[in-house]
Amino acid sequence: MSTWSRIESGIKQGLKDVAASYGIDWSGAANTASKVGPATVGARNGWRETEAEVKTKISQAETRLAAGRIEKAATQTIIKGAAKGAIKAIGIWGFIPDIVIFANGFRKGYSAADN
Repeated sequence: MSTWSRIESGIKQGLKDVAASYGIDWSGAANTASKVGPATVGARNGWRETEAEVKTKISQAETRLAAGRIEKAATQTIIKGAAKGAIKAIGIWGFIPDIVIFANGFRKGYSAADN
């Protein structure tokens, strides 16, 4: 079997294992909870920070037209702030278990493809 086929098999197995780690069983619930908790807090903080920034920009707008433009873009801006806050809260440390699960699955798939 070619090296690329073995690598492809390893990648597929690694992805399957990571997806299974978010399953319905207890370990899947723990893996999901380890991301959801910090992400929720981070999203809330990002939302609040961005909302405060938007309100400041609206109050500093020189014309009503400029304030109106800021208000129209406010929802999208606040949602982006919440998403950034959630990603920042999870950070690289939150994905270390996923990286380990993927590496183990990759090893299994790569080795099995040799047989």
